[in-house]
Amino acid sequence: MEYLREHKAYKYALDVVNDNIKHNEEIIPQAKYVKIQCKKFLEDLEDENSKYFFDINELEKITNLTKLINLGDGLKAGTSSYESLVGFQWFFIANIFCWKHKNKRDKRRYETLTLLIGRKSGKTFLVGLIFILLMLIEPRYSEFYSVAPDRDLSSKIKEEMGKIIDSSPYIKKRFKNINSETKCLLTESKFKALAYSENRMDARKANVFVADEVGGLRKRYPIDAMRSSQINMLNRTGILISTAYESEINPMVEEVEYAERVLDGLIEDEALFALLYKPDNPKDWTSDLALFQSNPLAFDLEDNLEFLIKQRKVAFDMPSTVGNYKTKHLNLFIAPSKGNSYISVDDIKQCSIESYDWNNKEVVLGLDLSMSGDNTAVSILTKEKGEYISQSWCFVPGDLVEEKSKVEKIDYRRFINDNHCFACGDRIIDYSFIEDFILSLEDKLGCKIKAVCYDKYNAISTVQKLSELGLDCVETPQSYFVLHPATKLLKESVLTNKFKFINNDLFVLNVSNAIEVTNPSGSLSIISKKSSKFKIDMLASLINCFTIIDDLPEPSVYDSGGITWI
Repeated sequence: MEYLREHKAYKYALDVVNDNIKHNEEIIPQAKYVKIQCKKFLEDLEDENSKYFFDINELEKITNLTKLINLGDGLKAGTSSYESLVGFQWFFIANIFCWKHKNKRDKRRYETLTLLIGRKSGKTFLVGLIFILLMLIEPRYSEFYSVAPDRDLSSKIKEEMGKIIDSSPYIKKRFKNINSETKCLLTESKFKALAYSENRMDARKANVFVADEVGGLRKRYPIDAMRSSQINMLNRTGILISTAYESEINPMVEEVEYAERVLDGLIEDEALFALLYKPDNPKDWTSDLALFQSNPLAFDLEDNLEFLIKQRKVAFDMPSTVGNYKTKHLNLFIAPSKGNSYISVDDIKQCSIESYDWNNKEVVLGLDLSMSGDNTAVSILTKEKGEYISQSWCFVPGDLVEEKSKVEKIDYRRFINDNHCFACGDRIIDYSFIEDFILSLEDKLGCKIKAVCYDKYNAISTVQKLSELGLDCVETPQSYFVLHPATKLLKESVLTNKFKFINNDLFVLNVSNAIEVTNPSGSLSIISKKSSKFKIDMLASLINCFTIIDDLPEPSVYDSGGITWI
């Protein structure tokens, strides 16, 4: 372990977590998700019960090889990679190569490595170096590929590899660089740059692939084709790298959002590693903090920092260039505004509680019914001592669980096992199951349902049955005037710590998905299912509850048998 603790990769993770990265003696807090990944790295090293181990011998081998591999161009051309690599680059390399399975010690842990990073951050050199290392140490006849939005972009990594190899006399004789591919004569492995559409990618067999400028891909096809080619590989590795683009609909947005959910602990994926260099506060785009959080190389290369500061000044003085600065140097995906995020993951997670005694509590029940093949949600809400307490459940068609899990990248089986979600029906929702669920809540929880609030869309039949069985059903018109006060009340309750919910990561996902939009005059706001990219049904059912919760009197101490003597 002493070798690791003295290594730049370990020191980088430690400095990030301990807020020990500085510029001109000023502490620069690192981006939220970078800090989470570094903290996870350090925790995993200390976890004796982990399924994985960090192979220090592999790290030593990789490190020694970098002493033989030189930079091909730039200010440090001719110097060894070992001398030139900085902390974040070493951290990325170490996590690719050195985490392995304890029960299969030659199998690497990480299958997807996502890097969101701006221009002039050395990403092409970093990937070129990684592939040269792979070609030297991977099994004989391994195949490596790069894919990108076009052939020129895809070929940049091959060009970088050629420069590195030509500048490294100790390894140059081990490689042959020809027009179509780069070959390692030592292992008979090869690297090839693929065009987006000119090659039939499905016929490939990629041990490792890199997708460069993923934000510029029109479709996911190159990534999915490379993934499919790895089915029979022991070490299935895909490296996804991109700057941001002036678009919010592209494969890199999907990958970044997925990585954020994994790092937030909402989705479990132990085979994903991600470094997302972007500002914690996108609105503060002119600050030094935003610049440093997005550009890790700026700490080590003064020329890079000067260039970035100059670009920021241009953007400040010339509004038409702001979009380019935000996307290419701050890694912010931007597009014509369709609204803002409603409540952050960090804020809503602080409201979670493990349990609550619903016995004798009067509750409002919110119902958000869907089309027969989509998600449906039920929430209950009560108010006690000025605080709002809720619990929510989701319902999905039974036969679509696996399909939905794959498409939405959500492990519905996990939530079903935790009783936060219920599979009912086959390919369509079984509404009678939901009706029975609602009618059983009073007996199961001991609460009293004072009213059922519902959006009439798809709900008429169910509401009629509930009404006939004695429940007071109140329609919640889905208008700005009705939903704005409830939307505002919930958000303010979260931000003032007056809202609590029974711990449920699927509910947190719903909240994090929600986009808040305003009416044309800008005076009223609601959450929008159309603008939100993923499911928000559980949140929608809860907001229905908030439309009338304050109309109900809080329970008196006499109602529950409690008397205060003075």
